[in-house]
Amino acid sequence: MYNGSLKGIRMSPTDQDEIFEVLAKQRQNQLKVDRVLKIVLPIVAFLLSTICANLNWQSTLATFIILTIAFWAVGIKRMSLWIWLVLISIYCLMDNYLSYGQLQLEYLRLQLGCMLVFAGLVGIGRPYMDRWLMTH
Repeated sequence: MYNGSLKGIRMSPTDQDEIFEVLAKQRQNQLKVDRVLKIVLPIVAFLLSTICANLNWQSTLATFIILTIAFWAVGIKRMSLWIWLVLISIYCLMDNYLSYGQLQLEYLRLQLGCMLVFAGLVGIGRPYMDRWLMTH
């Protein structure tokens, strides 16, 4: 009968070594994915900032910075996706208001939708990238 405790379970040294080898391989694969994402995510953030920023250079620059930080946080550092989606939403509201002097809902919808979707894809897709690399 299992009582929820692992105190009575003994592993042989070969089983432990095998588990440590698998964990070391997994960590190496995660570091490979991190290295790739450190190059790819800022490029994606730049391309998205040219698409979804409002029509001024300040908005484009700020959008690039916010997207890069958000992608880095949810894709590499694995911070909470929901916190970053809220921060992106707040940024989009501020950017829209500062760019137009009032809230332009059509432009807000486009910018917010684009940024939230791609930040969500990065945050949700990261475990799948790790798993894919482990199998290939």
